[in-house]
Amino acid sequence: MEQRTDRKTLELAREMVKAMSSHIQGGVSRYPALRELVPYMLAGIKEVPGDLIPVRPDDRREMAAMGRDAAIHELWRGDKAVLAMDEYLLGVLSESPAELPTAAVRGLTYRNPLIVLSTPDFSDEDTQYYREQIGIPFVAYTFGRWDNGELLCSMNDDRFEDLGVMFAGFISTPEGLVLQMLRCTVPLGKESATVADAVARTVSGFHFSDDLAERDITRLATWLRRYLTQVLHTVSYASSNPQDVEVYRPPARPVGKGKKARRPRVNEEVTEFVKLGAGLSRELRGLRGSEV
Repeated sequence: MEQRTDRKTLELAREMVKAMSSHIQGGVSRYPALRELVPYMLAGIKEVPGDLIPVRPDDRREMAAMGRDAAIHELWRGDKAVLAMDEYLLGVLSESPAELPTAAVRGLTYRNPLIVLSTPDFSDEDTQYYREQIGIPFVAYTFGRWDNGELLCSMNDDRFEDLGVMFAGFISTPEGLVLQMLRCTVPLGKESATVADAVARTVSGFHFSDDLAERDITRLATWLRRYLTQVLHTVSYASSNPQDVEVYRPPARPVGKGKKARRPRVNEEVTEFVKLGAGLSRELRGLRGSEV
């Protein structure tokens, strides 16, 4: 399968950031108090003023989920960094289980980075199922969790205990593609974190719906293993192989033409695009080519 170019990868990251921003703006339009709720979430304050909370239970749940989405996006906006592993190398690494040293996470140079995932193979049977039942993620937000995974923080915060991951992508519905998020926690209480631990923790606390019933738990676990493996390999490589990193700081893109051109809001722009593993990927391709 053909890999994305660096330019396409950066554009994908930008489009997903834009989609998330639009998603949050839609939430603010529906729940104007959402803007006031997010600072409470980022500060780790559980008790919030009653006038910020909707009366109806369904609205409370939806606003809380929107608040978490907005808070995680706000953490990313601190550095606005994007990590993208060479797709060939990521495919090779993902053939083996991912084990992430806790020290690698805590020593990561990039704070709360957005990770670009591999190009989906739509001819794959599992991918076809995910497209309509769970969603296909294109990026993963990474951030800190504390208080037994209940609260959010930055990965450079003293309260940082576990690694939070929020996958963002699209699910196919009769009305068209809909932005879909799924959050999970990677426990960092041991010397190293494994995909198996994170999957077990997530599945045990997952709230199933009519669209994704408990009979689909095996599919959900397989989905998590596939995409968490990519995230953990990417974070581990970024921390342990600083010599195989290419950093690009894209200029802000103008909007409009001629004298009317203006710079976009920097808050929503990618400011650091980090490509990982290009050197090792070339070596592996050469070795495999010589074996043929």
